[in-house]
Amino acid sequence: MLGKYKAVIAGIGVLLAAVAGFFLLGPGKKPDPGQVAQIQGKRNILVLGVDRRSGDTGRSDTLFVTMLDTSRNQAALLSIPRDTLVSIPGHGWDKVNHAYAYGGHELSRKTVENFLGIPISNYVLVDFQGFIKLVDAIGGVDIDVEKSMQYTDPYDGENGLVINLQPGKQHMDGTTAIQYVRYRDEEGDIGRVARQQKFMKAVFAKLRSASLLTRAPEIAHTLYQSIDTDLSAGDLASLLVTFAKNVSGTSQLETAMVQGSPAYIDDISYWIPNMTALRQQVAQLQGVQPGEGYRMAAQAAKKKYDELLGTNSAAGSGEKRTLQVQNQELKKAVEKARKMDKEKAALPVGGSSGTGKGSTAPNLPPPPPQKTLRASLVNCSGNPQYGVEAANDARNAGFAIVSITNGSPMDRTQVLINAGSSAAEERTGALPFDFQLIQGAVSPSSGDVVIYVGRDYGK
Repeated sequence: MLGKYKAVIAGIGVLLAAVAGFFLLGPGKKPDPGQVAQIQGKRNILVLGVDRRSGDTGRSDTLFVTMLDTSRNQAALLSIPRDTLVSIPGHGWDKVNHAYAYGGHELSRKTVENFLGIPISNYVLVDFQGFIKLVDAIGGVDIDVEKSMQYTDPYDGENGLVINLQPGKQHMDGTTAIQYVRYRDEEGDIGRVARQQKFMKAVFAKLRSASLLTRAPEIAHTLYQSIDTDLSAGDLASLLVTFAKNVSGTSQLETAMVQGSPAYIDDISYWIPNMTALRQQVAQLQGVQPGEGYRMAAQAAKKKYDELLGTNSAAGSGEKRTLQVQNQELKKAVEKARKMDKEKAALPVGGSSGTGKGSTAPNLPPPPPQKTLRASLVNCSGNPQYGVEAANDARNAGFAIVSITNGSPMDRTQVLINAGSSAAEERTGALPFDFQLIQGAVSPSSGDVVIYVGRDYGK
């Protein structure tokens, strides 16, 4: 589901930064037996899509590693789900997107290097405004939208978030494209990753167009002004021309996602990596055969996950499983993740700022000082404005809005809470509208409360 804290993919920066490897092929570091060998002509670049807000560093809610192979003129992209459970140097086990909040792009780079067992050469960081500018700079992209995508959140960004996409082929500018890559449905972050990769392939097709040659300086200037990177302006200006000249029209962008399975641990959502399968996957994307040291490192990494979780970490399937906290180390990890999520939910409203620029938060009421509970809102009234107003009411009552979706028509407004949850029952008493309270079971991904807004809202 969507929420006001969702990050955007660093779309165009991924591909342009990846091709920068044509100009940045220097001698590698001394080989680490626990890493895949860094072969001449290959380069790995970490790309972070960051949701930055006033008074907060942000979270890298989108992570890619681009893998460039100049010998074959090919690029691969490995997506890392933001909820992936990893070991963050100096901070212990936590979600991978929290590494950026703890130590910016450098700690994110070190975390991903350790996790994947590959050297990371450079980084590219893109936020919402930078993404929009980059898509517009290349003249937009063509996407076949697979289904109707509808969502609203009045507290996301300066003017709120509205996603209104109809199915079918369409040309997208930056403002429309950001709706597509941010949309999140019942598949959660994994479904969104698939859409982001589909978008990246459309960008790849657009960038290899020869017509971009004449606009290379203009696009490179926009790129450099819209991202944060350790690549030089000269590299970015040169790579566009080289990309169009050297990558054939039949080249494909190979995309993959970290192998693993979803799980709830004490109601916190995680992606549990299958470390042996993942390391084999990484070696394949790198185009190399893993050495004995790399295979042993993969087995040792899996053993650490098994010990942490108290079960076979690779045993999960497509269905989200529930794991119990069985040791202090995992308990600390869950507590840190919950603390980070609560801190983010309590941030002032207002969207991510453009790179290097601040943003002004709208004149909306701040969250109340008491403990924040999370609520999903389902608008069943048939009136879009009721959904916006009810979300406003819920936030004033002390709820952080997880998502706002549309549901089947209902006459009566209802509020669902977990049976026996005194905190949720007490907080719903602060809601300023009439409703029927239902005690049952709320999915952890929906928060603590689900509010079904009926036709009677506001009457």
